[in-house]
Amino acid sequence: MTSIDDTDRENVLTAVEELLPELQEFVGDLVAERSVLGDEAGAQAVVRDRLEALDLSVRELNADDVDGIRDHPEFSDTGHSYESRSNLVAERSGTGEGRSLVFNGHVDVVPENDREKWSFDPFSGAVEDGRILGRGASDMKGGVGAMIFALAALDRAGVTLQGDLAIETVIEEEAGGFGGSLATALAGPAAGGAYDAVVIPEPTDFDMWIANDGVSYFRVTVEGKSAHAARTDDGVNAAAKLYPIFQALSELHDERKTSVHDPLFEQWYDQTVSLNLGSIHAGEWPSSVPDEATLEARISHAPAETREHIHTVVEETVREAADDPWFDEHPPTVEWFGWRGSSAKISTDEPIIHAVQDVMGTMNGESQPKGFPGGIDSRFFVNYADTPAICFGPGAHNIHGTDEFLPVDELERITKAYALLAMEWCGYEEDE
Repeated sequence: MTSIDDTDRENVLTAVEELLPELQEFVGDLVAERSVLGDEAGAQAVVRDRLEALDLSVRELNADDVDGIRDHPEFSDTGHSYESRSNLVAERSGTGEGRSLVFNGHVDVVPENDREKWSFDPFSGAVEDGRILGRGASDMKGGVGAMIFALAALDRAGVTLQGDLAIETVIEEEAGGFGGSLATALAGPAAGGAYDAVVIPEPTDFDMWIANDGVSYFRVTVEGKSAHAARTDDGVNAAAKLYPIFQALSELHDERKTSVHDPLFEQWYDQTVSLNLGSIHAGEWPSSVPDEATLEARISHAPAETREHIHTVVEETVREAADDPWFDEHPPTVEWFGWRGSSAKISTDEPIIHAVQDVMGTMNGESQPKGFPGGIDSRFFVNYADTPAICFGPGAHNIHGTDEFLPVDELERITKAYALLAMEWCGYEEDE
């Protein structure tokens, strides 16, 4: 990796500091765009303007233009058209002698829920008391601003990278990333392993997520027999028939907590995997015996497990729990639906991990590799683009909750880290 000259380093850090007011304004403008699932176009327009101001050629990469994406094993339809919902890709060619790097960030946000519970406008983007306020400030519009302004700082400091640098801003990460980072992994700059590493500015508190659990949603449906509540014995209560299956799945959760382990996860979290029984529904009327009951759940699997294995485990658990004679002719069904994210993991010896740690060390900090117990976009690049990918970003402050914010000092710090990382990873030259 490239050793950064002390003077060059200070020039770049100074450039970030000089650009900080402009960076805050940009992030505020991004936050002001309510870019929930399906409505990302406004935020992408803000990004495009900034990228073009850096003399970058910006192209759109739409999921509908990626051959075979809807047949991909990880694709799931979110119910939203991709019309006017493109990802943006910009590339800066290096001098051809260094390693290449992709910065990839999502511009979509989760809904704000009840605005009355917020103490400020969820989409104000205002800066108060050293904090940028609003939905997406931490997750991850601040990070998107940081990765763009890191390049702006390099330009301001007269630094030319030797390796190629790409910037991607993507849609629908919060709903699985299928039309977003899956599309760019399959057809963007990193496709086929063409780039050397990917960095995603998820709010990781300056640590690195280098592994993630796979996630699957499933639905168990049990059939009963309807009857009037005054004659319950004439019916078969589907909710009661579902109960032993609920118990068995709860026990499966407990068993997997103690039998499935990965130290990357358990240094930071109580467990590596989980099974959440998220919703139950039975019947339509209090005076009728319910003739159908459904349970919907989310199960995760560790990087050492496969999706096929965990599906088999769930289906066998349901089948073994259904030992009531009623099920001989009315067996429960298990349906896999919605999110079906893969697990992923890269080696702790990957050079990009050491590069981040080196950079944070020069900033009087540290960055530890961790596993994240859920779906993150880095999995697409690891699994389908043969490219090491990490999540590395600022702190997570009330993300997905009320009163989300991002401290300005964290925004400044992560922007400096990205700029130095690009210099160390890609190599650089000083402009004449």
